[in-house]
Amino acid sequence: TEDKRDKYLRIVSDEVNRLARLVRSMLNIARMESGELKLSPVDFDINETMCTTVFTLEQKIDSKQLEIRGLDRGKFMVSADSDLIHQVVYNLIDNAVKFVNQGGYIEFNYRVEGGFTYVGIRNSGDGIPKEEIPHVFEKFYKSDRSRSLDKNGVGLGLHIVRTIINLHAGDIIVRSVEGEYCEFEFALPTAKTSKGILRKG
Repeated sequence: TEDKRDKYLRIVSDEVNRLARLVRSMLNIARMESGELKLSPVDFDINETMCTTVFTLEQKIDSKQLEIRGLDRGKFMVSADSDLIHQVVYNLIDNAVKFVNQGGYIEFNYRVEGGFTYVGIRNSGDGIPKEEIPHVFEKFYKSDRSRSLDKNGVGLGLHIVRTIINLHAGDIIVRSVEGEYCEFEFALPTAKTSKGILRKG
């Protein structure tokens, strides 16, 4: 029937898109790990990238009635491949929105130390169990909770995030307290042209 036909066509379309995303992710990982992917670093404000990404996810944020904290702290200039870092930021903020509790918060924190700018993205909620933290950056790893909340994900997002950050000579860590919060913090080289932190007001 026409109704069933449309239903199954939507399922086929969704699965084709999911597989296309998987193939793109695997190709990107292969290029990164083989050294084929070359960085094109520029100086840019990482806080502006955060703001733009939050606006992109505004509908999801509004639907969960979330409080957004820390985006009014001024400019934090880094030197990195802006397209790749946008992918990092989108993956991390999208995850935060996905796993934050209804009516909770997402908080952005920055610090500059030893030639690197550290960026933290924290969300309230259930957090990540201690035994799962060592595995979250592994390929295809999905926790029991992420399987139930994100049926379309394949467990490559955080692995790609870490690979991109490592390509920039930085690192990413995760902190979590069950029942309270989860925070991912990554480091990028501070822009050499930066004259320190430019704060509003």
